[in-house]
Amino acid sequence: MSERKVLGITVGQITPYRLRFRSTQPPRVGQFVIVESEGKRYLGLVSSTFSENPYLSDIALTPQYVERTNRLTGNRVVYEATVNILGEISEEGISTLKSPPVPGMPVYVADVETLWEVFRASDERHVRIGVLLSNPEVPVHINLEQAVLRHMAVLAVTGAGKSNTVGVLLERIAEKNGTALILDIHGEYTNLKLDNGQVNVIEPVIDPALLDLDELAGLLGIDMDSAAQMYYLLSVVKDKVDDRWFSGSGDAEDNDFDSFMRQEKDYLKELEHELNNILEDKEERGVYGRDTITRLLNRLNLLSRRFKSLFRNNATPLLDMIKEHQINVLNLSGLDEDKSDVIISHILYKVLRDRKGDVDRQKLRAPIVVILEEAHLFASRGRKTRSRYVLNRIAREGRKFGVGLWLVSQRPKGLDPDILSQMNNMIILKLVEPEDQAHVQRSSEMLSRELVEYLPALNPGEAIVIGNMTRIPLLVRIDKSRAKMKGQDPPVISSWKKSESGKKGNRFLDDLV
Repeated sequence: MSERKVLGITVGQITPYRLRFRSTQPPRVGQFVIVESEGKRYLGLVSSTFSENPYLSDIALTPQYVERTNRLTGNRVVYEATVNILGEISEEGISTLKSPPVPGMPVYVADVETLWEVFRASDERHVRIGVLLSNPEVPVHINLEQAVLRHMAVLAVTGAGKSNTVGVLLERIAEKNGTALILDIHGEYTNLKLDNGQVNVIEPVIDPALLDLDELAGLLGIDMDSAAQMYYLLSVVKDKVDDRWFSGSGDAEDNDFDSFMRQEKDYLKELEHELNNILEDKEERGVYGRDTITRLLNRLNLLSRRFKSLFRNNATPLLDMIKEHQINVLNLSGLDEDKSDVIISHILYKVLRDRKGDVDRQKLRAPIVVILEEAHLFASRGRKTRSRYVLNRIAREGRKFGVGLWLVSQRPKGLDPDILSQMNNMIILKLVEPEDQAHVQRSSEMLSRELVEYLPALNPGEAIVIGNMTRIPLLVRIDKSRAKMKGQDPPVISSWKKSESGKKGNRFLDDLV
């Protein structure tokens, strides 16, 4: 064991959770220390520190007074630090304190050997994600099983390292032969390359016969509270559309999305014509549904023009396209938020229902973790989305059925507090905005005020790691991911130079001509 270095002496009142010590050497915020008291050893983390010269009075300070005092006292500086006591060091690791240490005991800088022992990977469930920020030679492992079953949030401002963090986590899942489904809003993961696992990119093509009425309404942009439009849509779907389309039988050319849209529009136009014949007064037409039918027709025309590529007759169900023991990427980059919302709620509902169903008929035999990028758009605090309901269900019930949920967001204050509070694990990189910090702190009892104060000062790739997946809250430098994806910032300056070079070349050719 390396030689121990005494840092200071405990002073004042000490609780089982916090102590103070004084030192003539400067402690560092985030530094691990060991306190020895009555034959026991306690591990602590320096949460705050300050310095003072006890010979300098607050009264009548002048440059001359300070200079004279420093000359007489040798510019003596005393440091005081507050330490969060993480627990008692034992053979099992870290255990909760039953009684506090006593004042006047030595405080040591935690040696590397002890930290290695405390933070070691105790079994196959633990995977490495980085190193201690204060001791880069000590690796940090998390319990991946707990990260999946107890859910997790990865939160940070743009450019703080979210994509790299997710890349590291994906590598660890692949190493464990795990199954993941990434709901990729911006197409960042469509070219994902992993050294230790296969990647399966899924394009969101749906057999329209598999959509329920609510999902179809969502694709049409119909609000769930719009009773009139829902009524006419229900009339079309239930009463007037050829049964062969829903059953999947019949000729292929008569059984596709174009056929379905054509039948809907024809029926609505018939209904509109009947109303025109019956009703004379324009105001009554609106009351009885003509305007509603017109709006619904407009929505159908828009859907058929913009999102026809989403639908294909007899398309393989999205659930069947998920490959077990692989990283699956559902590419939603070509869709707007409303359409993505419908697809996300559709696939998540299928995943949860499959895992809850009959074991002998399950498509997904092994647990799965769902990773939702831009989570604030769908698990939204202020926006009513179709996804929010099923996300809440997975957050509450998923653990029992082996469905994990990881939310990734640069706007934590936009996340639904009920869903965020059920993310029992968090990797929080740099957060600057006070509202974001406060919202996250309200959602996690493990995020103390002292830890929140670290958030604005974190550099890219540095994070606070808390939750069931780690023994104690940690300040971590996340490893550099080897996964190749599109999440990195584009090289702006070099691209500009290339563009300028190309323009000069063109002008030269023009001159020759």
